[in-house]
Amino acid sequence: MRNKLFIIIAVITIFSSCDSVALLREKDYSFFIFRFCNDADKELIITTPAEDYSDSAGFGIINGIYNFPKRYRNEPYYNREQWLQDPGKYIYDICELATEEKLLALNDNYYTYFPYTCIQEQELCVIRGGKWDSICSVNPLELPILGQANSIYSEVRLFEIKTLEKLTRKKRKEMTIDDIEKAVNKVIDEGKLDKYSTKTSTIWRSME
Repeated sequence: MRNKLFIIIAVITIFSSCDSVALLREKDYSFFIFRFCNDADKELIITTPAEDYSDSAGFGIINGIYNFPKRYRNEPYYNREQWLQDPGKYIYDICELATEEKLLALNDNYYTYFPYTCIQEQELCVIRGGKWDSICSVNPLELPILGQANSIYSEVRLFEIKTLEKLTRKKRKEMTIDDIEKAVNKVIDEGKLDKYSTKTSTIWRSME
């Protein structure tokens, strides 16, 4: 009897572990929308707590800011394989953040970060006492910390990848930002955010 009980517990543990791994893997395909507490907060520099880092492909962190990926409208949004095949295309000079648009405006005052989707990559990110248009004339890590990056949002919502596949009617490796934008705006307009997304307290980096 004890042997049978041990086998049952072992099987349950194995399958529970697999489920946990699968759930964690789904987080690699995260997509967030958010509202700002104040429109002026859009201009504030956000940095990670990390020191400068660069791997052999050139993906890295410069002065607390990721230099990748730069996503493109005419390509699948979740496109890590192509990043690795042609890293130069997806790495950008952080000086671009001084002059280029960093936010994609959605309906009803919601936004998402695009094409520089790693601007906020984890809960520990902070806002600095400087604006994006000065990013090339200062070291953002030397600017005063004004608070946690999450504090600038009045609302953050997460769309799970399975939900996006359902809404866009496309597989995760096929959907573009245009597909996602159209689907999310439809959900917003129909007042169905609570049905298809969940409120969360932070934004994390999509690994895909």
